[in-house]
Amino acid sequence: MAFKLKKVVLATSVMLSALMLQACNDKEATVKAPQQPTAVVQAEKADMKPLDVSVIYLDRRMLPPGAVLNVTLEDVSLADAPSVTLSTESMDIAGAPPYPVTLNYDANKVKANHRYSVRATVKVDNKLIMTSTSAMDPFAADAKQPLAVKLDRVAPAQNAAPKANQPSLAGPQWQLVTLSGQAVQPGAGGNSAFIQFDATTKNASGFSGCNNFHSALESQTATTLTLGQAASTRKMCMDGMELEQAFLAALPEFSTYSINNNILSIKDNNGNVIATFKIK
Repeated sequence: MAFKLKKVVLATSVMLSALMLQACNDKEATVKAPQQPTAVVQAEKADMKPLDVSVIYLDRRMLPPGAVLNVTLEDVSLADAPSVTLSTESMDIAGAPPYPVTLNYDANKVKANHRYSVRATVKVDNKLIMTSTSAMDPFAADAKQPLAVKLDRVAPAQNAAPKANQPSLAGPQWQLVTLSGQAVQPGAGGNSAFIQFDATTKNASGFSGCNNFHSALESQTATTLTLGQAASTRKMCMDGMELEQAFLAALPEFSTYSINNNILSIKDNNGNVIATFKIK
């Protein structure tokens, strides 16, 4: 009888030990359960590059005290939208040019199918006195560093108010009538080329013969007007392409303007009329 009791006790002990061992194994498995990997999102590391610029002007007059030079690298690819600034530098300047400036930009933000331009301005007491008027693409195949950017002097405002019953420059749609002294014909779809100025957003936009375009209104006074290089959509048209090419090429040449008898006349730096418009 004692022998049977010992066997029962032994069997019970074995079962209890097995259960305890299984519980320990389950606990250890729970504690040591592998963690699921956590995804880590890393921001693209900036690839900073220097762009050396040399700013010049041909006017022999010295700049007044307090002149501030601002040089900007911009993405001008987007039509009907403001340009995107990639880099900008400002500095106080004195003495004669050239003025060396280095723009540091992120090369990862430069896209192969986009258009870029370097623009420079000089202000005194926040008043624009000089600006670049030609588009300078620093990534063009023939571009060299330092990139030479030329400034042109902005004519002083005459503080002249529009004549009675004369429209203002900003607001109306101005239909292109002549370009370089030649009458222009309608563009694609029989639509006339036009331009419209917005003084609030400092933009100019319109239809150039085939595509819509957008340009920065860099400066405007009662008699002067300068525009940046235009960006446009890239549709191909059977008609209007030659008109568009000539119209867009003329925009950066705008220098002064006048409105007489509801006709807007635009002149270049040499005083030559390069375009005339009427209210559409």
